[in-house]
Amino acid sequence: MSDILEEAEALLIKLPEAVSRRLLGERLSQAVTALKNADHQIARMQALIAIADEIGYGKSDHQREALEEMVDYALGVGKGLEAAEEAETLRVAVFEYQGILTKAIAALERHLREHWRTVSSDRFQPMIGLGELMTAMNVANDLGGRLVACGRRGMAATGPSTAPELLTTIRGLFADYDRLQAERAAEIGDDEVGDFINALAEKKATLTMVTPKVMAWLGDHNALDRLGINPR
Repeated sequence: MSDILEEAEALLIKLPEAVSRRLLGERLSQAVTALKNADHQIARMQALIAIADEIGYGKSDHQREALEEMVDYALGVGKGLEAAEEAETLRVAVFEYQGILTKAIAALERHLREHWRTVSSDRFQPMIGLGELMTAMNVANDLGGRLVACGRRGMAATGPSTAPELLTTIRGLFADYDRLQAERAAEIGDDEVGDFINALAEKKATLTMVTPKVMAWLGDHNALDRLGINPR
């Protein structure tokens, strides 16, 4: 009888450790399930950080806060998962990954897409009108048509897409934009009409640049009604 009691006592001593290991095993199983999309989320965060750099997001306090919040949560979750050695700490790390970090990623992506719509409109909308003017000027190599096409692609690049897809789209559009603007600056020339058109493309044109020669050129190309006046 004493042997049985001794064995029972030994088992009772080991029971908490066994329960702890079982709980940790269960948490590990749950963690594996919860972290199945970790590669997707990591790629998403990397793309969002790159998009922020491409479109100049993060200059205001509000923007920096959203960006830094996601990065801080990601670092915290990573450290928590790495250091978890018991069921409770692992549970907390997984909870923060599924809840807090996921919400921070979604919030940043929403803000970035809103900012991208503004950047897209500011940068690519003027290319459409400019391209139409270039078409009226019969510029070689269909520069006007290509400017219009790039402008329209930029304006349309705000639809549904994953963050990595959006990053690829933005980089491609910016490369096309820079190439076409360099070609446009070279083709138009450097007289007062060229200066005005180039400044117009860069949103730097002023009324003082609208000389009689520029007015005559705009009139000859039926472009006067295509241009508006906005205060700076």
